Amino acid sequence: MSEALASVPLKRAVQYLRMSTEHQRYSLANQSAAIAEYAGERGYEVIETYADAGKSGLSLRGRKALQRLLTDALNPSRSFEAILVLDVSRWGRFQDPDQSAHYEFICRQAGLTVAYCAEPFENDGSPVTTILKHLKRVMAGEYSRELSGRLSRAKLHGARLGFKQGGGLAYGFRRQLVDETGKRRFILEPGQTKALSTDHVTIVLGPPDEQEIIRRIFHLFVRRHLSMEAVAAQLRAEGCLGSLGRPWSRNMVRTLLNSELCVGRYVYHRTTTRLQGRKIKTDPSQWVRVTTMPPIISEKLFREAQARIARREGSRLKDDQMLADLRHLWKAKGWLSSTLIAGASGLATTSTYRSHFGSIRGAYERIGYCLPASYGPGGSGRWSEDELLDGLRRLHGAQGFVSAKTIDEASDMAGISVYRRRFGSLRQAYAAAGLGMSHPEIVQAAHARRRARELISPRPKRPLPQGSAATSGFSDADLLDGLRRILASHGYVTSKLINEDRELPSASVVAKRFGSLLKAYLLIGQPGSMHDVMVAMCARRAQQYLSQTSP
Repeated sequence: MSEALASVPLKRAVQYLRMSTEHQRYSLANQSAAIAEYAGERGYEVIETYADAGKSGLSLRGRKALQRLLTDALNPSRSFEAILVLDVSRWGRFQDPDQSAHYEFICRQAGLTVAYCAEPFENDGSPVTTILKHLKRVMAGEYSRELSGRLSRAKLHGARLGFKQGGGLAYGFRRQLVDETGKRRFILEPGQTKALSTDHVTIVLGPPDEQEIIRRIFHLFVRRHLSMEAVAAQLRAEGCLGSLGRPWSRNMVRTLLNSELCVGRYVYHRTTTRLQGRKIKTDPSQWVRVTTMPPIISEKLFREAQARIARREGSRLKDDQMLADLRHLWKAKGWLSSTLIAGASGLATTSTYRSHFGSIRGAYERIGYCLPASYGPGGSGRWSEDELLDGLRRLHGAQGFVSAKTIDEASDMAGISVYRRRFGSLRQAYAAAGLGMSHPEIVQAAHARRRARELISPRPKRPLPQGSAATSGFSDADLLDGLRRILASHGYVTSKLINEDRELPSASVVAKRFGSLLKAYLLIGQPGSMHDVMVAMCARRAQQYLSQTSP
């Protein structure tokens, strides 16, 4: 730095660094060195670095450092006066050059200087500089377009040779690393990638037990006509795990049924994404199909699976056929609903009906089916307010009280969700019907009804064990043994199960004895939090359901 510059206070600046790959020639260290040289010559002091390592310059998405820099630049209390960047392409390779200009403009409008340290021009706003910057931005975007085209052609060529071109891998298959001569090296583990650019990756068959599970999935789906959900549920019940050790799900089963790897073919170029744009489905005639391994299932079985999927999802169904199936279901059941359609075998999915006819109601109208009066926008349907309020008054007159339970049990009334949507809450609906009661009055009325029921049919007292030293008739050991018995029988313990057990006192007695029910649960080995208790209960019920529904 010259003596003249040394006597002038340094201007505080920040530097922005970006590189798209680790092997890029303009590494972050190289960029920082060039910017430091520029700053020393121009009287800048770099006080902070914003770096996007391994980030593409095609868009602002994912570039956290640049987003943070733009935010700080618009902060009136910022501590810097300039932004130093190596060149225009480091700022971004946006496909619209105006986007790059816009980000620079908002920085300059905030009073900051934006300097490109390796460019042959000064960013002083002159006409020549403006033209050069625009050309540089267009050239940066064009470079990305040309590079994208070259990479796309290289990937297509590699796929035609049978080499995997990225993406996930279906269950039952593995990635094999091969060298440039085609010699096999080793199997890649999940998360591992090739280290040499001359190496390639091919797909090979996985372990025999996984291949057998694939055959069984196709058999259950095609021969036994189980749905994808049922296939996944059966595999979970048997303790089989899918990809990466995860439990089987409907989507995992569907992915496997659609994978042509099961018949030995590697398929590439189903979709294309250019320059971080949206994913576009390509025409099947443009797909690359290469036979790379022996088939696990027959071609006939695979085609039958695809036909059944197409039938179920309606990808090849015509509107007339879909309406005929829906009309047949209506005649068989006498009514229709989205749940009924979803559970019916052989019908298209509800989402397919929506895509074909705009909505489920649109499909109903095409076959002449009229929705029940309680169905409609917002759940209020065709019920008028007078009808809703008359129903509350009629129910109150018949039973002497109104509650959410009695409303749901009344077959000639709308559901409680309708009342909540129309009036805001059940309490406001009661008030509109002239039945307004405060919350304490509602609770007191419920207690009174409960006491009346107990007087009519009192709950039998539980027998107390003989010889117990406890004042309640139970020792601590007796209570814990009873809780362990419930845990062994049901898989979990709740206050409801304790109250229903004829050999134990009420849950309140257990809670008072040990301080709380959760402390008692901990003593018998049950998870202490209520969340864990509910999770264990749901898991137990799901296991019981699967055992009942499994063939």
